[in-house]
Amino acid sequence: MKTNSFFRKQFSSLLIILFFSVSNTKAQSINQYIKGHFNGSYENYSQYYMKDDKIITSLPSDRIGSNGFLKLDYNYGKFSTGIQLESYLPPILGFFAVPVNNQSKIVNKYFKYTENKFSLQVGDFYEQFGNGLIFRAYENRQIGINNALEGINVHLDATDFLKLKIVYGRSRSIEDNEIAYANSISRGIDAEFDINKMIGIKEKEKTAHITLAGSYLGKYEAYVGPVDNFPTTVNAFSGRIDLTSNHFTFNTEYVEKDKDPNKLNFYSSAKGKAIQVNTGYTKNNFGIAFTFRALSNMAFTAERETEFPSIAPLNYLPALTKQQDYLTSSIYVYGTQILNETGIQSDVYYNFKSGTKLGGKYGTKIAANFSLFQSLDSTKNIFSIGKKKYYSDANIEIKKKWSKKLETTLSFQNIFDCLSLQSISEPDVNATIVAMGLLYKFAPQKSVRFKLEHLFVDNDKGNWASALTEFSFSSPYAFFISDLYNYGTTGNHYFNFGTSVTKKTTRFSLAFGKQREGLFCAGGVCRTVPASYGFTASLTTSFAN
Repeated sequence: MKTNSFFRKQFSSLLIILFFSVSNTKAQSINQYIKGHFNGSYENYSQYYMKDDKIITSLPSDRIGSNGFLKLDYNYGKFSTGIQLESYLPPILGFFAVPVNNQSKIVNKYFKYTENKFSLQVGDFYEQFGNGLIFRAYENRQIGINNALEGINVHLDATDFLKLKIVYGRSRSIEDNEIAYANSISRGIDAEFDINKMIGIKEKEKTAHITLAGSYLGKYEAYVGPVDNFPTTVNAFSGRIDLTSNHFTFNTEYVEKDKDPNKLNFYSSAKGKAIQVNTGYTKNNFGIAFTFRALSNMAFTAERETEFPSIAPLNYLPALTKQQDYLTSSIYVYGTQILNETGIQSDVYYNFKSGTKLGGKYGTKIAANFSLFQSLDSTKNIFSIGKKKYYSDANIEIKKKWSKKLETTLSFQNIFDCLSLQSISEPDVNATIVAMGLLYKFAPQKSVRFKLEHLFVDNDKGNWASALTEFSFSSPYAFFISDLYNYGTTGNHYFNFGTSVTKKTTRFSLAFGKQREGLFCAGGVCRTVPASYGFTASLTTSFAN
């Protein structure tokens, strides 16, 4: 019966795709009756869970997990509207931080009017102020975050040099195991001043371009507890500077937040502070980037009683470490310490031109990265550096093209990880990773890719090794097989193999294998995923008139 349920759910997805395909084939005849522009997309991610005692898999009562997203948008002249239907029947394990009931409903809807220097959006929307230190509403389906604001979003070019953003609404949240809205109201404004235009510098003049900006976000949440003078309104302010000049860029933003006692900061009455500095220089084949960030008590969510920063967050504080694409690198990753953190990240890259000694006939690319994060010495001073080291990552990657068909990659990575930050009772980890990759294009749009990796570590679960092979063809099919092997202590193999087929804007993939328990990160934001074993399938498509 459970297997039949799995196929029924997949059959429903295929019916949707069939409908879209038929619609696309008749697009020319339909277009003559439709005014404006209509487009949409559909995504479905499903898992079938099987038991595996060796990796101790999570086995739900319903062996199927299926997340579906249907998005429809229509635009006509200055007007646009849209909806998003989401289905969790039931949700994939680990997708939400808390259990969510089986459900399928329209959760996003909007109406938007756009003029030359003015736009008004009513309904659910996404928005960001500056670097997102005090406000960002966004969606990331890989890690299960959608904190869209339901309300009003206004963009206004008040003058040639002043741009305004105004937001007012309530954040999407989870209440009583249902997708709902937070019991709070958020309102904010972002003002950006173009200094060059303000003082009359023309764009064609070769000079630095300077922008000054300021943001405000306030959250009101009622309180009925026993504490006198408990803050029901929390205000956050930020100021930032952007400067660009030829090959140089500089951005800095400083934030202060009112006292905000909540579950994540253990009901602290300390005010929040944060600063972030981004700078970079590029010229010819050389580039360098540097980021510094320090923060104290910056837990900022739409509901003070939430236990997880991924539920209804108001701000955006991703880990500022390099996002690696190696299997072994995903074992030790960093999650931002939103209450107490200071650190840096730097990137340096150089492309040796073809025809030089190090570049060879086809050129050589070298990229180095370093990041270090640790505690503050005093939470009242975000420029103080504490003694506790949280995480560091030093890595270098050398990419060499030997011919029109052959390219190799060699990577070295050294990681320090304080496992106690993840409530793991193990000593700090010092790990070294060596990875080698090979890409061979044996014909146009036909290639094979190999990756070999090894992780050396003395404690925790010991050494790991991994291998990956991918085959891509000019036909719509691709295949892959991989294995992540912990031969240090457990002897577990986390193997996966699968295939995908792509036709125009539709892609379907099917895989079978095991998933390691741990942190899964995308865009610097992580979620905890349980160990699992079984089939995974994904289906994505897009369409337009």
